Amino acid sequence: MFVLGVLAIIIGAILTIVGFAMNNSLEAQLISAFSTGSTNPGTIFIVIGIILLVVGVLLVVMKKKKAQK
Repeated sequence: MFVLGVLAIIIGAILTIVGFAMNNSLEAQLISAFSTGSTNPGTIFIVIGIILLVVGVLLVVMKKKKAQK
């Protein structure tokens, strides 16, 4: 579970960074606005990334607490 938690933290951080980059990219915003009507194309990546970060931290903390017993 510890390795899964660390992987979730790494992937969550990457997705969050990619989402912020997409929201700050004028090219990505224009393409998204003309194709789907959305002006914030990276929001879904940010949400999924933050969820993965939280789950990963919880898995790591739970493993550490279990190891202390």
